[in-house]
Amino acid sequence: MTLKKHLATAARWAAPTVVLAEAGLVWTGVLSLGEAVVVGLALEVLLAGIIVTEIALARRAFKASRRQGADGQEALNQALSAVLPLPVAKAMGMEFGLFRALWLWVRRKPDAPAGHEILTYGSEIKPIMWVMVFLVPLEILAVEFLVPWPWVRTILLILSVYGTVWVLGFIAALSIRPHTVGNGKVVLRFAHFTQIAIPLELVESVRASRHSGYRRAVQIDDGVLAMPIGDSTTLSLKLREPYAVSPKPGKPAQEVREVRFAADKPREAVSVLTASIGAN
Repeated sequence: MTLKKHLATAARWAAPTVVLAEAGLVWTGVLSLGEAVVVGLALEVLLAGIIVTEIALARRAFKASRRQGADGQEALNQALSAVLPLPVAKAMGMEFGLFRALWLWVRRKPDAPAGHEILTYGSEIKPIMWVMVFLVPLEILAVEFLVPWPWVRTILLILSVYGTVWVLGFIAALSIRPHTVGNGKVVLRFAHFTQIAIPLELVESVRASRHSGYRRAVQIDDGVLAMPIGDSTTLSLKLREPYAVSPKPGKPAQEVREVRFAADKPREAVSVLTASIGAN
């Protein structure tokens, strides 16, 4: 491991370590009041320096990812992974991804490379999501009448509002992060959670074919990669040779010979993919 990687690893863990150390000193009362103030100020200065360093590292990682062709969400995930422990980076990437999707949705700006063909998906589950959004006022009203404790009502109100924002962010991510076809590959997405690229040169055939019964957003069984919406897929890509795919970042790659995914207009998607494959 190079010195740069050692420094990046240290910076990734430094901020939470300093915060925990500061909290421990205050909580346990190890130091006198005067000593605690001095040490606390020193730790605050150290923490500020660490934060500045992490911002610089995150900015560098974001720009490097964009130069390599990553989209905004992928670059954001790389930037967070550069300065935070992986589990924290994943969680924050998902949360930031929701607000980023909402911002792009309001601006009606799809998160797709210019000139790439777009294959939309998610029309089957969006109505359910909208029903959940419109039920929130009824939920809040019921809480006001049924829960006697003001502090509990306040907590439930905050959770309801946050839940609504989360669902709206999910709807937005389904809308502004479609599948894309271009630059010699088809990029399959599930909102801002998953993104998998398949080289078009490996695709032997494309057909509209419905398969159902899936229980996960991404799963690989017997050489078949499935990215359903709900529990179903509507398209099938047969590959000329096995292609290694990692279902999730950090997970071992598995070889697949067929890729199944969902699109709102399967026949149009077949035409777009067939034309793109013929052009490669």
